[in-house]
Amino acid sequence: MDRKVLVVPTGGLRREGITSSILSFMRSMDRDGLDVRVAAVYNNESDVLDELRLLGCDVVETPDRRSDTFGYVRFLISYMRRERIDVVHVHGSSSVMAIELRCAQLAGVRERIAHSHNTRSDDPRRDKMLRPFFRGSWTRALACGEDAGRWLFEDSPFEVLHNGFALEKYAFDAVRRDEARSRLGFGDEPAVGFVGNINYVKNQSFLIDVFELLSRDVPGARLFIVGEGPDRSKIEGLIAEKGLADCVTITGRVSNVDEFLQAFDLMMLPSLFEGLPSVVLEWQSAGLPCLVSDVVTGECAVTPLVRFLSLRDGAAAWAACARDALAAAGGADARLDASRRALPALREHGFDIGEASKRLKTIYLGGE
Repeated sequence: MDRKVLVVPTGGLRREGITSSILSFMRSMDRDGLDVRVAAVYNNESDVLDELRLLGCDVVETPDRRSDTFGYVRFLISYMRRERIDVVHVHGSSSVMAIELRCAQLAGVRERIAHSHNTRSDDPRRDKMLRPFFRGSWTRALACGEDAGRWLFEDSPFEVLHNGFALEKYAFDAVRRDEARSRLGFGDEPAVGFVGNINYVKNQSFLIDVFELLSRDVPGARLFIVGEGPDRSKIEGLIAEKGLADCVTITGRVSNVDEFLQAFDLMMLPSLFEGLPSVVLEWQSAGLPCLVSDVVTGECAVTPLVRFLSLRDGAAAWAACARDALAAAGGADARLDASRRALPALREHGFDIGEASKRLKTIYLGGE
């Protein structure tokens, strides 16, 4: 009989970091011997649910985790008992995962996986309140990186399971670059990119400040913000206020990030905090230089393409580094060489989704 696995992303199913990781695992994993279900707990995007179903995963739509927490808890316990779930795999960024893990414990689920994806909670009060409830709720601890594991699991042992991805999908190709730029409606102008949620953690207001200064020194420069989020209207207002509407584009969520990356020349991630951001790994696969805030774990710097900068240095310092990086970027041959060097380094560091998904399957099947 197949082992029944319930995967629970506590932030809902939408095209962002944790969901992208789950999708990558499901696309790559040989699920023979497994019956994998994925919980849609709130704030879900229909195209993500459709993709999971096409991949052969049962999508379990629950009461809203935030607005109907008691109904959500009752549903989870009842569902896990009725379906005799063998493994619960909870993805999150704080001890709020205790809700799902304790539900699983009450339902008699013997294997309970807590998976840490960040180095800080965006709700410190709730995290502190639930820490005692969280401790001891899991039977196996996973983390996307060392820093994320130490932060959430403290002195308890954990295993690093990187958010792997299909490395070759992001590899640079000069023909794809020309095609991507044509679709986006520009030619040889320098292009700066960002990929991620539009929220305060990702710090896009600082990014706009940096680009405003950069655009004065680099005529024709473009900025593309690939993503969606609660701060979009705020960022759009800032773009208009600074007179940058003609050179800054917010794409919304896209399912073909790899194609957008082909078009760019430089990436920026001025986050206030992160776990181990998969996007920086994808950018390196594409041979792109990356300017990243120094609060982000150094584990993401697999190649020399990544440079860490302090947010305290201010927008002017970031703009100067961006200008220098664009000037030193070289042409298609240099980009291709950088991408080809990055791929084996990323594979060696455990970011190949094929190997990562084999390891996760072993865990689901109860192996060590």
